[in-house]
Amino acid sequence: MTAPKLVLENEHFRLERLADGVFAAIATLEGGAMSNAGIVDLGDETLVFDAFLTRAAAKALRAAAEELTGRAPRYLVNSHGHGDHVWGNSIFLPEADVLASEGTAAMMTAEERSSIEPAELADVIDQLERALAEETDEIVRFNYEGNLYPRKWLLEELPLDLAPPTVMLEGSREIRGSRRTVRLVVVDRAHTEGDVYLLCPDDRVVFLGDLGFFKDLPAYIAPEGDAAAWADVLREFEALAVDSFVPGHGDIGGVPELADQRGFLDAAIEAAREAAAVSGTVDDVVARMRETEYAKWEKTTLYRASLEAVLQKTVEGA
Repeated sequence: MTAPKLVLENEHFRLERLADGVFAAIATLEGGAMSNAGIVDLGDETLVFDAFLTRAAAKALRAAAEELTGRAPRYLVNSHGHGDHVWGNSIFLPEADVLASEGTAAMMTAEERSSIEPAELADVIDQLERALAEETDEIVRFNYEGNLYPRKWLLEELPLDLAPPTVMLEGSREIRGSRRTVRLVVVDRAHTEGDVYLLCPDDRVVFLGDLGFFKDLPAYIAPEGDAAAWADVLREFEALAVDSFVPGHGDIGGVPELADQRGFLDAAIEAAREAAAVSGTVDDVVARMRETEYAKWEKTTLYRASLEAVLQKTVEGA
């Protein structure tokens, strides 16, 4: 993998050049991004992949795209419907078409996605701050910080200004520019229903969205995803002629990082199968995961919920 080159850095993200005209925006812990994004210069048009959690971070991303390419983004792709990837959408309107799958559109229009009570968010922030103050484990502190600081930015922006997708994607779609052609691919079910990834074949780069969690817990939340299908998708990625994978969370990586994430999913699936045959409890799944190298994630946010979701799918499929 060619080493990315740092182009700029601000409070929300650092921008790294992966190829001439292809950039990864890697979220900082302290900013309002919470997830990663991308900028691709198609030649005559500009594409942005994902829009961050907050409008403040999205404004910085749009400004970077305009500075690098000399034009406002024409395409904004939403990898999936979780807020840390789509709540900055409105900053790219009206110039950009917002492209996403039907599954993502459904997630964004669901009632629970459109209303966040400031008091409830403030309570979550308070819980994270208290947990962080008491935690000494470096991995767990990193996880708490990545969940805490972006929420503080979000609290200042409420209410949300949602901008749902305007163009629905299905299957595979090419977008041709004068400089390069890229491909958007919809995955039926993995992290969510209808995850979209972006392939830049000539540059050997893939923007994964939350199909990729590198050196971080692969958060899996029922009923939107399927851990076994997700692991299969990662196996397919490992076989691609690609040098750089940009995850939704974590640093840019390659096949070893994909394999490590898949290892977690495979271990969770096996632990869930064994637990389902004996006790059927998530406590049993957690206990079995303690025998693996992935026990390090046990105290992080969403670990238990993720394993419970894997167990639920295992029981349903039995």
